[in-house]
Amino acid sequence: MSDKSTVKIFGVKFDNVTLDEANQRFITFMSSPRLKTIYTPNPEIVMIANEDPDFKTVLNEGDMVVPDGIGIVLASKAHHLGIKSRVPGIEVMGLMLEYCNRAGKSIYLFGGKPGVAESAAEKIHTKYPNLTIAGVRDGYFDEGQELKILDEINEKKPDIVFVALGAPKQEKWIHRHKKTLNASVAMGVGGALDVWAGNVKRAPLIFRKLGLEWFYRLLKQPSRLGRMMILPKFMIKAIFTKHIEG
Repeated sequence: MSDKSTVKIFGVKFDNVTLDEANQRFITFMSSPRLKTIYTPNPEIVMIANEDPDFKTVLNEGDMVVPDGIGIVLASKAHHLGIKSRVPGIEVMGLMLEYCNRAGKSIYLFGGKPGVAESAAEKIHTKYPNLTIAGVRDGYFDEGQELKILDEINEKKPDIVFVALGAPKQEKWIHRHKKTLNASVAMGVGGALDVWAGNVKRAPLIFRKLGLEWFYRLLKQPSRLGRMMILPKFMIKAIFTKHIEG
């Protein structure tokens, strides 16, 4: 087992943390004087990053980058890199919400289709009544609206901004504005708002424990087959590449 604090897979840096360790690191971020960024790459995102050097740079400059995807863990095992465990982004988000509820912090939900962030906010506030929903905004905007959205978020002064624009758009948005975003933490959360809104169900626990959450999603949404083919492509590349750390 590796004792490395970070591991690289196809040039993408991952922090070698468990879910609990990721949560503890997030808590330290909340007292930082500057914005901290959290990203959650899975095999699909790693493959995108290998076609987009700018995106790879953005990921590698994240303050915490966790392995969200069983394929990342399997690739690590195949090459004895020692990644401790899968760290699902939606579970990291859940722990962050629990902290905000305990500490009376505020969040801003940015992304998703119209109405999704509002629905997610309602469900989140029902479960965590002591946190504050500073604001919500859907993910449909053009380039000319970007600074206005940033101003709207900064005016609300949230402690955490959850950005659900999908990869690589969400990570690039966070990276582009990290010096001016008035928050303690910004995290790319992909489809997590759809889950919180009740539009998408997470896989049953047995699928998650077996690392088959991707398979459950495919059963529920066969239209995802094209996207899901990324996982076997990633694993084939991982198996037949001699050194995957570069």
